[in-house]
Amino acid sequence: MAVTSIWPIKTRLDRVIAYVRNPEKTTEKSYQDTAALHTIDDVIEYAANDMKTEERKYVSCIGFSREEAALEKFRNIQKLYGKTDGRICYHGYQSFKENEVTAEQAHEIGVKLAENLWGNRYYVVVATHLNTGHFHNHFIINSVSHIDGIKFHNTKEDYQLMRQESDRLCKEYGLSVIRQTDGKSKNYSEWQAEKDGKLTQRDTIRRDIDTAIKASNIPEDFIKVMEEMGYQFKTLDSNGNNLKYPALKP
Repeated sequence: MAVTSIWPIKTRLDRVIAYVRNPEKTTEKSYQDTAALHTIDDVIEYAANDMKTEERKYVSCIGFSREEAALEKFRNIQKLYGKTDGRICYHGYQSFKENEVTAEQAHEIGVKLAENLWGNRYYVVVATHLNTGHFHNHFIINSVSHIDGIKFHNTKEDYQLMRQESDRLCKEYGLSVIRQTDGKSKNYSEWQAEKDGKLTQRDTIRRDIDTAIKASNIPEDFIKVMEEMGYQFKTLDSNGNNLKYPALKP
């Protein structure tokens, strides 16, 4: 079973690449050291109780050979096509069920996923992080194609394809896949979307909320992550009073 997610990064390409690519067998000695590695423009990716130890070991590159050249490669393509602003890369995530997959298998699956989804058009760095048996892959995808300069945009269909391809690879390796059976009623558009194999708006919002929760230590972190993904919060009523239940606008 693997949980997937992907979100855009708008600033500090060097930090996000440095974060995922460190291949050394090192273990951070303090909470502060580990938190610093997970902070990407104020986005903290893990809750504090998951930050006990982490070993970063497996790193591969798609479209180029040396991980040390990733930052230069990404930037050169963006400069070549004059697309250096806005979303400078995408940060993807694939997390496996604890103790269900080995580190080698997790990385192999991650590389295959990256090759199948983005490898023919975009430079990608794939890194497998290991901590307390909970193995997970990180993907840094360049925002600009080195083939034709077209900028990458992660649509609902793209994410649905990522989920489907991840599930397919999990089945190929004999791993379990997530089955969603909540029994709740759905409106016609949701029913039709699911029937056609498409991601519904509720699915997208629910997915993004789950991602933001995993990526946050405190409520302020959660809000920052959601805003980075394009959401807006309404926390005050027309009189300036705090709402009991804040509203979220996609």
